[in-house]
Amino acid sequence: MDREVSVWKSDSELFIKPAPANYTKIYENYQWKNSLVGSNVISLPINNRTTVFTVVSFYDQFIVRKDFNLQDFLPERTSDYQPGDILVASDNIKEELSGYMGHSALVVDNENVIEATGGHPAIVKDTIRQFKQKHPIHAQLRPKNKDVGQKAAEFAIEYLSKYKENLSKDLKKPVFSFQLSQELEDLWEYTYCSKLIWACYHYGAGYTFKNDHLWFSPEDLYNQLIDNKDFELVYQHPDVKFLLNT
Repeated sequence: MDREVSVWKSDSELFIKPAPANYTKIYENYQWKNSLVGSNVISLPINNRTTVFTVVSFYDQFIVRKDFNLQDFLPERTSDYQPGDILVASDNIKEELSGYMGHSALVVDNENVIEATGGHPAIVKDTIRQFKQKHPIHAQLRPKNKDVGQKAAEFAIEYLSKYKENLSKDLKKPVFSFQLSQELEDLWEYTYCSKLIWACYHYGAGYTFKNDHLWFSPEDLYNQLIDNKDFELVYQHPDVKFLLNT
């Protein structure tokens, strides 16, 4: 019996032709969307939050499941990065913190990010490539106003330069810390990954993200960006997920 699933895409819809089965269930981002009997073609609209479709075919004595990552049906992204793009990961180098802590970085040019990675030095410039290698489960979001993103990136570059100047004078300011008592507006006492992005947009572009708790976490950043009319989702790994509202 042929159990292959056929999938193809238009600009705004994904077409799925299930293999012959007793019945088939289709999920979008792991949420049920439709059920059907037979192998008729079904079309599903694609929105900017769609990342993966799952087709589950039920037979008399077995079940066949197949996941389709939407990125497999889109033009390959080779160098689609702009200054001000925000990368937010729900995974963590320390695996036990994945879904709880996460990480974020600010794109400053087509190849590099500025980020607060923990430890010393507190702020670094590194490649987008290394971020993706360390944090494959991430989302990339972009300000719709290109000038806003450019200004945030320029502030990050200037801030890093001033930080390096401090280090040259043996002044370790700011230091990397999650001190809950710290203020977001204070640039020179403490920093951490998502606070760095908050500061670059606040001081560099005059765009302020709201903070719902004591610290502005990667989860706060992601959830403000994903439904933000001023930003667009460029890419999202299907497994991006934060487990706590921090």
